[in-house]
Amino acid sequence: MKLLNMTPPEKIAYFMTRLYDNKLTTTSGGNLSIMDDDGVMWISPSGVDKAHLTAEDIMWVTPDGVVHGKHRPSTEYPFHLAILRSRPDLRAVLHAHPAALVAYSLERKLPQMDIMPDVSRLCGKIAIAKYALPGSEKLGKLISEKFEAGCDTVMLENHAVVLGADSLERAYMMFEALDFAARTGVAAAMLHKPARELTAEELAVKGEAKTYAATLAADENPLREEMVAMCRRSYKNKLFTACTGAFAQRTENGFIITPDDEDPDCLTAEMMVRVEGDACEAGKVPSRYAKIAAMIFAGHAEIETIAFARPPYIMGFAVSGAEFNSHMIPEGYICLRNTNRYAFGTMEKDPAAIADNLSIKSPIAIIENDCVIVGGTSLLNAYDRMEVLEFGAESLCDIAAMNGTIVPISAEEIHEIEEVFLS
Repeated sequence: MKLLNMTPPEKIAYFMTRLYDNKLTTTSGGNLSIMDDDGVMWISPSGVDKAHLTAEDIMWVTPDGVVHGKHRPSTEYPFHLAILRSRPDLRAVLHAHPAALVAYSLERKLPQMDIMPDVSRLCGKIAIAKYALPGSEKLGKLISEKFEAGCDTVMLENHAVVLGADSLERAYMMFEALDFAARTGVAAAMLHKPARELTAEELAVKGEAKTYAATLAADENPLREEMVAMCRRSYKNKLFTACTGAFAQRTENGFIITPDDEDPDCLTAEMMVRVEGDACEAGKVPSRYAKIAAMIFAGHAEIETIAFARPPYIMGFAVSGAEFNSHMIPEGYICLRNTNRYAFGTMEKDPAAIADNLSIKSPIAIIENDCVIVGGTSLLNAYDRMEVLEFGAESLCDIAAMNGTIVPISAEEIHEIEEVFLS
């Protein structure tokens, strides 16, 4: 994970704006803090518009407890201070109120973290803290007790969530992983299908990124900039998160792929990784999806781009066993054609089963409790398919929540579409 080259107040202003822009908190809600090497805690202010924070707005508390800055610190600053002082391994705390996590807090239950890989790994031990008045000493004590017991993620009854990490970058990744798991659980509930949690044995199937001989020199391929722009677009439109999402793009002798364990919204062209055979660019680690991407490219010359993602609505289908039907509207069928579904673990145990069947006629692979794989003829084409897939899944969740009846396009109507648009 790349750390941003920013001062603590710059990081707090950046991530608070990002939280707000992504509709993960409100104008007055949420707070962030960082403990620096000198024991000074930097924290977002109270009563200042979260959409327009600057570094100059950030408050700081010195080790002697004196508060500095031109505003008042967040009313929640006592629990930030308690957490960071009691857990020296933590250097940042994030507190926010996204709708899906608030919904779980209202029910006073934890979101299912193991319906997808990596969420538990990222978020660590999780617990629920009893309700208390925001900003009160009692709430601070209830939260800090959970962190002192080894939790890195604490849900607050009728409130939201607090996360701690060794950096604000990591805390933000944890937060989005938990939020998307919550959104996926909500989508499954809308479908009236319980989300299946992965077993410890299934979670152990997920391996590390494939090791490549790091021997290739960097190049100036303009595709790198296009990939960065598409990663950021995918993130902006809730198809990628800070910790998930990848693109692979075919090149003359191999492919370029996003790096492993990096925030899609902070990528640069120089971070993209060129892969040729069993070699990659020196000093870089390609996405863990590189192995299956290589197999797909090798077997399907018509596929130029592959996307890997976990958007919450289509993942609601992936974790619940609910059937996804692409024959709903003409655009959906024209763009998505046919989708294939695979059991969790297929990508590791039998990747050829996926690679052999992914094609322009069947460009979507839904891997249960894992991700979706989307093939396309270009970056834009793969992105469009991914976007249409998530829009279609959201529509199906909506009609299920309304207890409505889906009337799919008939076989005759599908044939008509194929003759006009797909022949």
